[in-house]
This record gives sequence, C-alpha cells and structure tokens, in this order.
Amino acid sequence: MSVTHSARAMEISSATFKNNQFLKMDQANMACGGKNISPDLKWTGVPPAAKSLALVMHDPDAPRPHGFYHWIIVDIPTRATGLPEGGKFLPPAGEVVADAGEGYAGPCPPVGGGAHHYNFTIYAMDVESINLTNPDSYEIEQAIKSHSIGSATITGLSERKPLPQSPDPQKAKPETKK
Repeated sequence: MSVTHSARAMEISSATFKNNQFLKMDQANMACGGKNISPDLKWTGVPPAAKSLALVMHDPDAPRPHGFYHWIIVDIPTRATGLPEGGKFLPPAGEVVADAGEGYAGPCPPVGGGAHHYNFTIYAMDVESINLTNPDSYEIEQAIKSHSIGSATITGLSERKPLPQSPDPQKAKPETKK
C-alpha cells in the first residue's frame, strides 16, 4: 500500500488589512502622516524541512530597477507563527538593512504615482542563516529565494493623491451686484 503525503501550502494573513486592500494610515511612514507601525502577520503551512524563515516587504512599483525594499527579517525560527502589530522578533532573528534602513519602513509612495503594491512575503528556507557580505536588498532577497522551499505573500496597497488645487485668488472673478 502506498501512502501519498500532501504538502500543505504556506499561507499568510493579517487582521490589520486584507489581501489587495489598502493598508491603514498607522502602517504608513511618518513622513507621509502615518505612525510607521508594522501590521500584524500570521502564517501557516511551514514545510517540516524548513530550517528558518525570512520576511520581506517589497514595493515592486517604486521607480527603481528592483523596486523598493521596506523591511527584511532573516533567521526567524520555524516555530514562529506570526508577528503582532508593531512587534519585533528576538535573536537569532534579525532585521537587515533594507533600502530604507534597518527596521520596518512603512509605505510612502510618490504623490500622484497611483496605488503601490506592498508585498509581505514569508519564506521557508532550507538553511538556518543567510550570510552575505555587504549585500544590497535585492541580493538579500535573491539569496533568500535561492534557499526557499515554500513561500506565501499578502499584498497591501497605499497611495498618495495630490492635494486639490485651491483657486488662484488673482484669477478669481469678483462677484458683481446687480
């Protein structure tokens, strides 16, 4: 008799936002009027062979060759099942320097650039640690992907619309009385 083992796919979710919906202002960068609080994230289905996890927050819509990396955490223990809103992991997990620096950097897309997609991806990896010397964010994600044995993504949106133009007082016609 043969037994077939079905692998459960990894899933990631958030109570803070729903997939492909707008993030709350609390999650936005302070430079854009937010509080720069990371959303809560929960994941399931980590493959038993995983030795560590990594979390990447990436904006592929940013006007840069590889988009913009807002947050990267590596060496997350496989027993972790999520991160509370505004939470941090304890060592051995560590935040690496992403495009906006170390730690969570909330959305702050360019004004008038349309909605940007913020992909929060949890990766299950076949190594306990990612060790690179002076990598940029893109190289870190490529290293993570090269060791990935499973992943799941949830996408939040953010947009900054131009402020309405106030009428030019010098061009306004004065009211006339009849």
